Amino acid sequence: MEYFAPLSLSQAEKIKKTLKGSYYLGGGSMLNWRGAPKAAGLIDLKALGLDNIKASKNKIEIGATVTVQELALSKKVPRALSKAAGTFTSLNVRNVATVGGSAAGGFFISSILPVLSAYETDVLYYLSGKKKSAPLNEWLRAKKGIVCALIIKKLKRKVNVTEDKVASSDFPAIVTALGFDLRGGKIANAVIAVSGAKGQLSISEKAAKYLAGLKPSEVNAVKLCGEALKDIDTFGNVKVSARVKQRMIESHLRALLRAI
Repeated sequence: MEYFAPLSLSQAEKIKKTLKGSYYLGGGSMLNWRGAPKAAGLIDLKALGLDNIKASKNKIEIGATVTVQELALSKKVPRALSKAAGTFTSLNVRNVATVGGSAAGGFFISSILPVLSAYETDVLYYLSGKKKSAPLNEWLRAKKGIVCALIIKKLKRKVNVTEDKVASSDFPAIVTALGFDLRGGKIANAVIAVSGAKGQLSISEKAAKYLAGLKPSEVNAVKLCGEALKDIDTFGNVKVSARVKQRMIESHLRALLRAI
């Protein structure tokens, strides 16, 4: 295996194109996973200056190589995001895993992706010699380019998150986040995002459609859960069955509604 430490995004992209089977390296936590792909080369992004969290009045920009633990400790990011980051498995993993890796990697679950999705976060990425931007949920479908930063612009959105674990130091079984805008006291642009149901991130369009135009006090939890499970498939594993995951999602949505 070859190792590279490029000094620019352009150089990193050229190496990736030249060396077939090479991968970008953020923190490296994926290297310890049994399902990690075999790489012909690793392109380390640590020297590209992507390790800062910048907060302004209108947006928060989280660099791709910011670690999950740094995110958990940051006072610059929304509480829902730092809370989710701080619960992800062990301190040792959080010190290595990066924000960009959480998005670009292929790990089966993430504590922070549902929250980022609920905030309608944008991905700033580098592709074909240019920086570009796309909504997170859209970018995840193709995962093209080098993740440079995750940008939260809708800082006034109502967002909350909860999760279930089999053991406190283990990976979560299910992570659920709910986010929406309030317009005239009514819900708009709702996002119901789940990680671990069947893959890294699932979004319920039907639940979002149900919530649109309702006041928070008018939401029927049973109806919301029913709509969410219509388009969020669950896949069982050795720890948690598909049925148990469904019950977890229902419990989460009820708890998130109560917390509004």
